[in-house]
Amino acid sequence: MRILLFCVVGLFCTVLPGHAQNNTSPYSIIGIGDLEKSSFDRSSGMGHAGIALSSSRFLYQANPASYSVLEDHYFNFEVATRFKAVTYSGTPITDITNNTSTDIQFKKLAFAVKLKPRWALSFGLMPFSTVNYAFNGLKSIQGSNLYENANYLGIGGTNLFYVTNSFIINKHLSVGLQSAYLFGNMDETETLSGQLTDSTVSTERNIYIGNPYFKLGVQYRTKLNSKWDIAFGATASPKTKLRANYSLLAKSGNSILLSTDSYKSNYFTLPDTYTAGVAATLKDAYTFAVDYNYQGWKQLNYSGISYTLENSQRLSVGSEYSKKGSYLNSSYEKYFLQAGFFYENSYIRMSGIQLQDYGLTFGAGTELSRMLLSGLGIHAAVEIGQRGTTNNGLIKEGYTQFNVTLSYRDLWISKKMKRYD
Repeated sequence: MRILLFCVVGLFCTVLPGHAQNNTSPYSIIGIGDLEKSSFDRSSGMGHAGIALSSSRFLYQANPASYSVLEDHYFNFEVATRFKAVTYSGTPITDITNNTSTDIQFKKLAFAVKLKPRWALSFGLMPFSTVNYAFNGLKSIQGSNLYENANYLGIGGTNLFYVTNSFIINKHLSVGLQSAYLFGNMDETETLSGQLTDSTVSTERNIYIGNPYFKLGVQYRTKLNSKWDIAFGATASPKTKLRANYSLLAKSGNSILLSTDSYKSNYFTLPDTYTAGVAATLKDAYTFAVDYNYQGWKQLNYSGISYTLENSQRLSVGSEYSKKGSYLNSSYEKYFLQAGFFYENSYIRMSGIQLQDYGLTFGAGTELSRMLLSGLGIHAAVEIGQRGTTNNGLIKEGYTQFNVTLSYRDLWISKKMKRYD
């Protein structure tokens, strides 16, 4: 059964990226692209509110401290994929019959194991940012009042390979440290064509990023009374300067005008990031969670022709109902149902407007009966949201995305039973 399961998961991970299309966003031209707000875990259906949540069965990945409560002697494995459809509106959209894009991608691979009663270890691969834009515009010619037609293309992004250690300090308090390596590449092309040039002039930039990245987390859990349990959580990531190998190639037709390679020790800087959350559970069935996220972008003083970076804030609120069952004197989760919402002032201020991102989420999942597939679970979430505005010549993105996460848990080690003659 295990061989069959991992073959299915391997096929799941291999095939889906091959059918992927691309969700473009003009806003991903800024910095290292659109930052991923989802952990693609069980919190996805709760408005992404998961800082204070933990489980003995599922992985909550927003807080490194959460792994410490996983059940002893089990390993946990999760893989996730996402389908996303985006519709664009605004005066820059010239063809309203071709204003949508769709995308399906493998998004997460995560492992976790409880090595000791107070120590859990997790490692995996997760997305951090996405660059994908394609649009036309006009570019001014320096020293004149003239403009050339310009086409801008960009693709790429960054990912996190992480190793997280999570520890139980006492029956109420857990801490964790995520040590990650952030890496990726971005390919950007600017093409000029018009009456001022005899041939097409293109500039290609290839940027390869790599840098350590850390996140510290803490959770505190306690029982208020016989009905209510409450938990608090917080995380912090320090300001991080990203290094990059940077190559530039400029061509006029087939002639090379400039070709350079350089190393930048301070290509881009990620700001201090803080999150805090609280969760309350009633009768081990009803859970309510609230998260607040803050990123201090403004102090970095990034700006461009029509944009600046601002401090971003996000509020996430979610609820869940969990139905329990029993099998052979043990308890398991028959299913759970979720709903939530989020609202964010993003880090981009463009044409004088700080972009907003908000939406609703719905989720459901089940732990399949042990009579079917031991340790197998599945959960899915739908997110319906909107980012941007049509004011001041900007573009509004209305999107719907569907996440599916498969989880598997099994014994990784067992103590030998003593034999008595």
